[in-house]
Parts: sequence; C-alpha cells; structure tokens
Amino acid sequence: FRSRTQPPVSVAKPSSDEVRLVEIFDDYMQWCHQHREQRTANTNQERLTSFVEHLADKHMLVASLKPYHVQTWVDSHGKDWSPTTQRGRIQVVQRALNWAAQQGLIEKSPIAHMKKPSAGKRDNVISQDVYLRMRELTATDEFRDLIDVAWETGCRPQEIWRVEARHLDTAASRWVFPAKESKGKKKIRVVYLTAASTAICDRLAKTNVQGPLFLNSEGEPWTRFAVACVFARMKKHLDKRYAFVDFRHTFVTRALMNGVDPVTLAFLLGHADTSMLAKTYAHLGQESGHLFDALNKASPKHENT
Repeated sequence: FRSRTQPPVSVAKPSSDEVRLVEIFDDYMQWCHQHREQRTANTNQERLTSFVEHLADKHMLVASLKPYHVQTWVDSHGKDWSPTTQRGRIQVVQRALNWAAQQGLIEKSPIAHMKKPSAGKRDNVISQDVYLRMRELTATDEFRDLIDVAWETGCRPQEIWRVEARHLDTAASRWVFPAKESKGKKKIRVVYLTAASTAICDRLAKTNVQGPLFLNSEGEPWTRFAVACVFARMKKHLDKRYAFVDFRHTFVTRALMNGVDPVTLAFLLGHADTSMLAKTYAHLGQESGHLFDALNKASPKHENT
C-alpha cells in the first residue's frame, strides 16, 4: 500500500474496468487514517494486505474481482478462522469497495452482494470457578488486576486498555471518558465501578499517573494481543481458550440471570438501547429455570379460596 504520508488520489475513475484493486485499497486506507481511529485503520490495512498477498494477480482490476477470489482467501485459512472471523474479513474488503463506489471512484462493487457466514454467538461464559482458577494460574498481580476489574464491571476491552488516571472519578466510583474518546465519539461514556474495582483503580492511579492505568509486569500497557497470549497459555489448564471479551459477555449473562432489567443493564454497558442485548443474549430464552423464575416474579400470587 502507498504510504499514508503521500497525498490521496483525487481524480475520480470513470470505470472499474480501468482501476486496479490496490489503487482502491490505497485510497480507502488514506481515508481510514484520516477519519477512523488508528486501531481501526491498522486492522483494516492488515486485513486488506492479507487479501492482496493471497491474490495470484497483484495488479488485478476491480472489474476482474469475483466473490470467488475473496472466498478462496477465506478458505485458505481453514479452521483457523471461525465463521465470525471469516465474516469480518469479507466485510473489510466489501467495505473498501462500497466506499469507492460511494466516492465515485468506481461504478459499483463487484462483491457488494457476496454472501457471508453468519456471525457466531459469544457463548463463552466464565463460571465463578473458572474465574478463580484464572487468578490462580496467572503469575502476576498485574493480570489479576486486569481480570478482576473486567469481572466486576463488564467494561469493553478497549476501555480498560485506554483508561488513565485522568478518567478516574474515585469519589463517584466510575471512569468518565469524554465523547471524543468514547466509542462512536458522540456522547460521554461512563463506566461504573464496584467497591473492589474502585480500590484497584485508585491504587494504580497513584503509581501510573500518566498514560494507561493498567500496565503489565514489565511496565508496558496491556494490549489485546498480550492478553490473548496469556489465555493461550491457560488453555491447557482450563480445557478451553477464553478471550478477554468473554468477561463482558459473562457480566451481561450474570446480570440478566440475576434479574437486572435490560434497560439498566444497557445503560451500564454503554449501549444506546436494548436491541443489542436482545440479539446477542437471545439464548437465555433456552434457560427454563431462569424463565420460570421470571414468570413467578411477574405473576401475582393467588390464595386458595
């Protein structure tokens, strides 16, 4: 890809028959680096680069691209890519070409209607026993702090990576992210803390005054890759590989099972409404015990007459 320090191409291409695929990806990445978060732009570039490297014809024209080319790229990774991962990779390529069509750089995307695998449900619920086992398996207090706060708050992974002492409001037991630093960049994000997580954050804020609050044992900020490596090492002891986002999923499942109403829970999670909860946690409808408890709470008791 062209370096993003170079000026973006400003000449519209009249026909996709004349445009190379890598040129479109170059233009799209220029736009991403200017209008999307750095993490998102880097992820998009990594995935588009992987796709281009897979192509036999590195100078392929947009008009020559077929869904087949994208599908063989996805299939080449076999079981290493789950259906959800496959869906995400295809979406990145589609998004780049849809953007080009919207900008008038090509007439239309040749893979706009390509079918994608359905996104899988996040069903890795971390039981209390597994959580305590994780705490035993880790060799550092730094990782314990990380998973303890995730367990207690259900915050987004990117929020715990980025939170700093300046975001901490100890008196009110919360993190406050300005709108420009929150997901979507439209409104302030508040993460509420339990007493235990407040104590952890307050302790860390006294030593990590500047920069990320949560650091590893080497004094470096935690990243999703570093945490993934820890869970990979734990897999042989836990018989399953967990991900950091599973703590958020577990928090939601635990809250719903304990009777927290969806509106309040959506607010705690930072969702605009309850639609995400309904879609992602519909499997709770299969928990007959949970549903009977809810039924009994909702139904008035009648005395025998």
